[in-house]
Order: sequence, then C-alpha cells, then structure tokens
Amino acid sequence: MEINMDPKHKQMLDDVFDAFTMLTDGGIVSLMHVAGGFTRYSANAVELLGLPGEYIPNGAYDWNDYLHPEDRKRYMDVMTPLIEGKTHTYDITYRVRLNTGDYATFRALGAVLRDSDGNPSLIGGALINEGLTQNIDPVTILPNKNAYLRDLNNFINAGTQTISLDVGISRFSEITRIHGYTYSNRLLQEISWLLKEIIGERANIYRLNDANFAILSETLTREELSAIYDMIRYRLQRGIEINGIRNILIANGSMVSTNNADSSAEAIYSCLVYAYEESKQHAHGELVDFNGSINYDESASIRLINDIRDSILNDCEGFHIEYEPVIAADTENVNGAEAKVVWENEKYGIVREEDFLPILERDFVFEELSDYVLKQSLNDGVKFLEKNTNYLLCINVYSSQLETDYFIDNLLYYIEESGFPANLLSLKFSSDCRLIEPEHMKATIERLHKNNILVILDGFGSGTDSISFLKKTHVDAVCLDKQFTNGIESEGRDRDILEHLTKMASTCVEHINIKGVKSKELRDIVRQFPVTTMQGKYYSEPLTFDEMVEKYYS
Repeated sequence: MEINMDPKHKQMLDDVFDAFTMLTDGGIVSLMHVAGGFTRYSANAVELLGLPGEYIPNGAYDWNDYLHPEDRKRYMDVMTPLIEGKTHTYDITYRVRLNTGDYATFRALGAVLRDSDGNPSLIGGALINEGLTQNIDPVTILPNKNAYLRDLNNFINAGTQTISLDVGISRFSEITRIHGYTYSNRLLQEISWLLKEIIGERANIYRLNDANFAILSETLTREELSAIYDMIRYRLQRGIEINGIRNILIANGSMVSTNNADSSAEAIYSCLVYAYEESKQHAHGELVDFNGSINYDESASIRLINDIRDSILNDCEGFHIEYEPVIAADTENVNGAEAKVVWENEKYGIVREEDFLPILERDFVFEELSDYVLKQSLNDGVKFLEKNTNYLLCINVYSSQLETDYFIDNLLYYIEESGFPANLLSLKFSSDCRLIEPEHMKATIERLHKNNILVILDGFGSGTDSISFLKKTHVDAVCLDKQFTNGIESEGRDRDILEHLTKMASTCVEHINIKGVKSKELRDIVRQFPVTTMQGKYYSEPLTFDEMVEKYYS
C-alpha cells in the first residue's frame, strides 16, 4: 500500500513501534499515530489477519469489522474512555477474524501517550494470541500452569517419578494494590530470574498463578529440593528492589511426589495446593511435604483425590448428603441439621468429607461439587419442612467459595429454585474464612443478612483473631469444635476454658453451638454454659435423608 506520511511522524511511530516489538519479543504489535493519520501493524499481524499492509491510514478500514459481532460493544466500552482521556491503559480480550475466516481469541494490552495538551498522540500495544500462547505466561515468559500440568501428565504416563515444589509469596495482592500492576509484574519477573539463577538446568520452572511458581524435577531428591526452597526463601527475605523500593518477600512452600502412575496431574496439583495452604496458614512458611489426608498416606490420598475428581466430573457420581442433627440445648429437641457431603465407592467404601474436601477446596472441580451440595441440601430441606416447619438447615462454606463473586448469586438462585425459605438457612464459614480480606468478608455477610440468611463462624476459639473477626463482621453464631469438649468430664481446667469461651462468645453473638457431645455426662456439663445448640455421637451420627426422617419424624 502506497502511503504519504510526514517523515517526522513516521520516524516517531517507527521508533516507538520498535520498542514495543522488542518488549513483546517479536509479538503482534499495533500502534496508531493520531496526528500522523496512520496505524502501523507488525508483519505477522498483516499475514495472520489479512490486513492490506503494515501502514494503514486511519479510517481506511473499521477495526470493528475484524471483531466478532458479540465483542464489538465491549471493545468500544473500553476504547471510548481511553480516547476521551478518562483512562490511560487498556486490557481487553476479544475475538478477531483471521484471514481464513475463522475467529481467534486475542488479549490486547496497551496504553495511550498524550501530547502537552492532553490529546491522544500514540495509541497501541500488543496483541497476544491466546490460542498460540496458552502454555506461556506473558509476564515472566515462563511456561504456565497449563504447561506444568501437560509436562506432569507426560511424566506420569511415562512412569517417571517426579517431585513438584510450589513456591509462593504472601500478601502479593497487597503489594499490587500499593505499587500497581507495572511494579508487581516487574517483581514477578525478578522472582522468575532469581529462581532460574538458583535452580539452573536442574529442573523445570513454571509460573502457576499470581505469585506462585512450580519447580518440577525428575532427578532432584526431596532433600535437594528442600535445600533449594530454603535458599529461595532466604533470598526473598533479603528483599528485591525495584525503582528504589525494596520489598521483603515472605515465601511459602509445598512439595509432593508422583510415585504412582495411576493418578492425574490435576489430582497431584490439588494435593500440592493443599500443602501450600498449610504452609501459608499454619506453618509460617516452612516447607510442607504432602503426606496424605487424615486417614490415607500420600500415595493413597493422591489416588483417592484422582478418583473423586473423576466422580465429580461425572455428574457427582457416588455422592450423597448426610445430615448431623442439631439439638436445642434447652429442650433437646431436633431443630435442624448440618449437611455433610459423603462419597461412596466400591473400592474405597464410604469416604467422609474431611478426607477430601480440604484437598479439593482450591480445585476447579470444587465449584461443581459445591453446586451439588447446595441443590441437594436445599431440595432435601423442603422435604424436611413437611415434617418439621421450623427445620433449620446448616450448610458448610469454605473460603474459596466466598472469595468468588458468583457463589452468593448461585446460592440465591438455588434457594429460589428449591423454594426453601432463606430465613431457615444458615451458612457455616470454615475457620480459614477469617483470612479473607475484611472488607470483602463484611460485604459478603451484609449481603447474606439482607437476604435473611444466618452466618455461623466455625472453629471459634482457635487462633487469635476470633473476637476481632466477630467485632468486624457481625456473624450470628459461632461453633466450638469438639477439641474443646474432649476430656472436660475429668479435667477441670478444660472445663474452665470451655466456660470462658462460651461466655466470651455470648457477648458478641446470639447463638453458640457445641460439637463433640458424646456422652450424657458431657451433655450435662455443656448445658451449664450459655450454649444454644449441640451436636455429637450422644445424639446421633450423621444420617441419610431417609434415616433422619425415620429416626426423628416418622
């Protein structure tokens, strides 16, 4: 295409274009010179999209014509405020028609440079073909989580034993909030270079997500990887300086091996993430070597998680809900039940939720299992109400659910669909929900209260922030774990602790639940304290829906 462009404008355009091309490592680049009246595209864009040339006059064609019709409005919603000076950068994903007529998904990242009067001078950035770069992290240029799972599966299929190490940074979102995305991306790049320096060619390095990196080795031993983690942790604690700002970085780490070839990479990854959360929340960053769940060793746990994941993906095959009766402390009448998910399989028998939920909580399949529990429990709850009009249903909720934007939307939809009264539903938040950002948690609880749903905090008394959490969020009830009832029949000191906790909780909430009531003597002691409901073996183990109806409502 023949062009007539001011040489100064063209030189300026080309200089900035070359800088963009270098930063994107030869990727697709587009750059518009507003005053010059032309947009330049990289040669690979011309070939891939079928553009008329590298230099195209502004207005010679409409970029919207290349976009998928469903994406055009969203594109204009981002670009219009950019042109008007209301925003300065853009990051949008849309579908673009290729020269073959097919559509490919691109992520567009860029910015606007303005003149001294504030008018747009240059607009442009990089186009990342998500299909071509689906295994590369665009920030660190390391292989990403997809590549990690692919490589791990290849090792498993080949029967090669490997060890995975997960290294992550605490409070990285706070660093991003304070210093911005440009700074945090530079920090991620520095961390990736540090890992390469320490590990060299001894293992593969991947960026998993946020500030988490995986190290995958088929040759290093557990001891060697443990020593590598200690070195990484030490170097990060010394801090990384960017633009004169030094951040002391606190590392967390986990490790898991693959010594059996009958499990998927996804199951192993779930175990790796579970151990990482243990390091972050309970081990003060010490390396946690995954050694299995409560009732299974490492190999058995990985195989179990693998089979459970397959069952979830197969429409939650083998799952059902059991209900542990909740007893009123004053009358000892049944006033509701706590729903507990159970998996039953010919190979494993009955597997309780405590053996798999903590490991699967951060797995993407957990969302599907969560929906199953909500729908089944609410539908059963409607049937229970036919027997007991005051039946209260309690459903357990985990931090990974509350961190999403759609959990409450799904919950409200299932409530409406089932017809279960929202005012008879309570959600029991797991103790690690206290680690969620306070303002987000406060807003979540306020929305639940607005819909007449009660909120219970589980694990009250463990940790040092229980009272602080209650004061900030205004939950309706707390639940004390059975660790506080063990031994109180014979140990006066334990009894004093339980009495103190219940009295302290009663100043903040209306209802207090005690678990682990396993004998008449223990029941009599507990009823002396300001407790409203009780659960435990003395009353009943968890029951299926039919067993619950037969025992209490027949």
